[in-house]
Amino acid sequence: MDAAIGRLLAYQIEAGHTPGALVHVERGGKVLARAAAGRIAPGGAEAMHDGALFRLASLTKPVVSLAALMLVDEGRLALDAPVGDYLPALRDVRMVGGTRPKRPPTLRDLLRHTSGFAYETEFREAALREVALKNDFGARMPRVDAGEFLHGLAARPLAAEPGRAFRYGFSTDVLGLIVAAADGVSLGESLRRRIFAPLEMHDTGFEVAVAEQGRLATAFAADSAWHARVPGYGLRREGSPWMECGGAGLVSTLDDFARFARAIANGGRHGDVRLVSESLFAEMTRNQLPEDVDGPLGFTGAGFGFGLGFAVRLDFGAAAMPCAPGELTWSGISGTALFVHPGERWFAICFSSNMASRMMARMEFRRAVAGL
Repeated sequence: MDAAIGRLLAYQIEAGHTPGALVHVERGGKVLARAAAGRIAPGGAEAMHDGALFRLASLTKPVVSLAALMLVDEGRLALDAPVGDYLPALRDVRMVGGTRPKRPPTLRDLLRHTSGFAYETEFREAALREVALKNDFGARMPRVDAGEFLHGLAARPLAAEPGRAFRYGFSTDVLGLIVAAADGVSLGESLRRRIFAPLEMHDTGFEVAVAEQGRLATAFAADSAWHARVPGYGLRREGSPWMECGGAGLVSTLDDFARFARAIANGGRHGDVRLVSESLFAEMTRNQLPEDVDGPLGFTGAGFGFGLGFAVRLDFGAAAMPCAPGELTWSGISGTALFVHPGERWFAICFSSNMASRMMARMEFRRAVAGL
């Protein structure tokens, strides 16, 4: 184990931030660092190992974004088509006061989080935030009905004019419903056919079988926000509503997700198979936000724009992490983090169960791997 990574993981565990963690760093197919530390569950006897299952949380979003771009490649979706063309329930969305937006949200808006379909906490005005919180889908997922979700989203005002502000939220959940409708199967089946089977991601999906649930990594009890938001993912309850959430629902292993990261690092290719065209991969990995539109500052720190599924390190300005221009990143509230640079065929993954200090942890992780 690299000394800097070892110190970071030891601190995270000793400080009670996460019971255990996994790390993988790779460049050009060569493993630069690989580490397992701590336990799968707090107080448990089983040491952390490569077969542990982690809730990806928002690292689900880049996976679903790739599937949507594959459909664009096939001519079955269009980046600048209105969302309502694919989901009629969202055809007549409104701004606060009931006025129509200047233009409808598009598929591109979903991919870059400029649709206005924000998480409740992303509404900047207190009155709007209060309206949104009356139906807090963020706290209820994945145990919601997809139809109810769409109806509730359509009934509340957009958080901002489409295309005019980065407002993180339910955009990729909406995107997942579009992908499923376009393929005529469940989102999980669509992702299996398009991504998981070709990449041999056999342990990745929306549901964890009862016999495998002992492999699920969990957080310390003191991390109350993690336990309020994360544990429902992967565990379907008979008789309860269930939505395969394109924004947060996947469960995976380190090796499975490394296969996805490797495909991104290789320019959208897996061996001789190209998952997405060169032109669309270029669109995915460039900053898509206009200069006067704010970006993901609250999630990445300064220095980042946003592409079609990932934050993108800009080629100018200060940054909170030592990311090179063109580097992509995103993370999940559960404690997952990914950094990938296609130009260098490099990627770094850290899986942990840590919501309380996740931002500090992922930034320190990026600093720890900077010298590899």
